[in-house]
Order: sequence, then structure tokens, then C-alpha cells
Amino acid sequence: MENQVVIITGGARGIGFGIGTCFARKGAAVVIADVNAEAAQEAAARLDAEGGVRCIGIGCDITNRGHVESMVNEVVARYGRIDVLVNNAGICPFIDVMEMAPDVFVRTIEVNLTAAFHCTQVAARPMIERGQGGRVIFITSLAENVTGPAQVDYGASKGGLRMLMTGFATRLGPHGITCNAIAPGMILTDMTRWHWEQPGPAEEIKRRVPVGRIGTPEDIGHAAVFLASKEAAYINGVSLRVDGGHQAVCV
Repeated sequence: MENQVVIITGGARGIGFGIGTCFARKGAAVVIADVNAEAAQEAAARLDAEGGVRCIGIGCDITNRGHVESMVNEVVARYGRIDVLVNNAGICPFIDVMEMAPDVFVRTIEVNLTAAFHCTQVAARPMIERGQGGRVIFITSLAENVTGPAQVDYGASKGGLRMLMTGFATRLGPHGITCNAIAPGMILTDMTRWHWEQPGPAEEIKRRVPVGRIGTPEDIGHAAVFLASKEAAYINGVSLRVDGGHQAVCV
């Protein structure tokens, strides 16, 4: 894990930053690619303090193919290679499907799914050229399998993301590049803390999650570190639920 060069999209906060923290603690050079350049640079500085090596933040709109190409070129020019790509960036507007404007649906697909296609295709090329393999990790959601009326766009994007991962796994596997997904369950982040720390939702977690607690961004990060390790070299095309057993409960 030490000296790996890891790109994390949408890594300035939340799950992305938790993933970056876990890689940094293993001595990786973490590249935070985020639409907010200032937040990306601040996050990279914090990761260096966690043990990361020469972490950097790059402003990048991953829905823009040119931005993605420039970001990947900058990473290769600086470090000489890319070992791991984590497709983490995503949005969830939470709008009832019958009230949703078409442009909202299109935007969710663009950010959550199409952008991951751009990033994977572009980042995989220098991995192939280098000839020493690599890892691509897609952050999906339990919504890749289940959804609700206010998450139809999100569920469609995450289900598509799982299949995008599967397709790339078949194409990139012969080059020693594995592609896998992590499907987080309920995770406590700065954006969700206000909800999950209320008495009702806190009790719901105890009822619906067998391990009895909400997940943390680092729980997702630990899974990502494993999938990026040499020990996971024969794991390819898999979606790993990291949800404390939430989806195993039938109530």
C-alpha cells in the first residue's frame, strides 16, 4: 500500500475523505479530485498530516471530459503512474420521481454514472501502458439494488454504476486491472449527521443494522484499501456491501 498513487473523485469530504484518510495512513500519495479546488487542496493537506506522501488536491469537474483528461495527465506527470482510481463522487437530490424535472434526472446520471465512465476510461489508459496492473473501485450504494420514490434517479445511476464496473472488469482484467464496487449502507457524514443523530433515526439504526451502529466513512475506506491491495488481486467484478448487515434484515 505504501507509495501507491490513488485518485479519489469527490474526495474533499464525507465518504471520499474517509477513503483518502485510510489510504494516507498506509503511506499512499492521495490525489483529491473535486469540483471545489480549494476544498480539495485543504483535504490533501490534512491527508499529508495523516501520513500521506505528497498528497495533492486538483479542481476537476468530472462531468467534463477535458477536465478529466487534464487531471489524469497532471497526476501522471507528477507521479509517473496511477495505481488506484476510486470513483466516489456523486449526488442525490431526493426529489419525488413524479415531481422531478427531466434535467435533474439527467444531471444525476451525468454526475454519478457518466462521469465514472470518463474517469475510468481515461485513467485506465496509463495503467495499461505501464503494464503493471491497477485497481478501480466504484462507490455505489445499497440503492444499486433497492430504491424508493425520492431516489429513482439515484438508484438508476447506482445500478448502472454497478454494471459499468462489471463491464470494465471484463475489459481491464486481462491487463491486471481489477474493477470492484463498494456499496455503503447508512454512513454518518457531515451531511447526514443532523438526521442520524436525532432520537428516532438513532433508534432506527439499532433496529435495522445488526451490528447496532451507523457506519463511518473510514469503514468504507478500510474496504477500499483491501480491494486495492495485492491480496485482493483475484477479486474482480464484485460489489461488496459494507452496511453492517443492513440489507440482510427483512424488516
